[in-house]
Amino acid sequence: MMEIIKRPFIVLWKTWFFLMFLISGLVLFLIFKWYLHKGKNKQSLTLLRRWGIFVQYTTGIILRTKGRKNFPKAPYIVVSNHSSYLDIVLMFSVVPDYFAFLGKAELENWPIVNIFFKSGMQISVPRGSRKGSHEAYTKSKKALEEGTSLVIFPEATIPTHVPRMKSFKNGAFKLAIESGVPIVPICFPYNYKRMMNGGFLKAIASPGLAPALVHSPIETTGMSEEDIVPLRQQVFKIIEKDLNSYGNK
Repeated sequence: MMEIIKRPFIVLWKTWFFLMFLISGLVLFLIFKWYLHKGKNKQSLTLLRRWGIFVQYTTGIILRTKGRKNFPKAPYIVVSNHSSYLDIVLMFSVVPDYFAFLGKAELENWPIVNIFFKSGMQISVPRGSRKGSHEAYTKSKKALEEGTSLVIFPEATIPTHVPRMKSFKNGAFKLAIESGVPIVPICFPYNYKRMMNGGFLKAIASPGLAPALVHSPIETTGMSEEDIVPLRQQVFKIIEKDLNSYGNK
């Protein structure tokens, strides 16, 4: 009965969220396009952060970042659970340094978002293409060498059984070890409650608290290929522990 009562409010809030996101995005689109055309990627990131803050304030998403001081000197690789598209919006407000996302190549077909991937500001990873994956890996290593931090969701997609995570893929950890940069684990324990992936009329959503838990960096200096799996498992357990401590079973 309660679900039936809540449903109209969920749909109403979702509609408001997407309106705020799309309208503000369209207003900023030409500025983004000009920045990216001129190679002003850092200015674009600053504007993305402000856009994210605007969306948060106008839709009632209350971001609370714990452990912000744990970020090391750039470059580093942020590894996070991926339970909602809200993870991407909030990440701009959580990570203090200039960074690039590694995202699925399908994002190149999304309106507004696609300009950041097509410009090269973000790095797209084609699924099922060895050549494309290798090119994305090479671009990622180059970005780290140039001092750009990276944000990677090692599940590679939003799982259907959130908040439980899918197994992590090796890429982020192999990249960190080969480049000698630290891994920074981040957990978003409630983002799936704020904006669950799924049907517009069925998936749950609501304004409210959205914690972001930033852990101490894990140094990879001195690690080898043999350490990829243990490192992956270590980070998985760190984030899983956070999810469990916030009541996500």
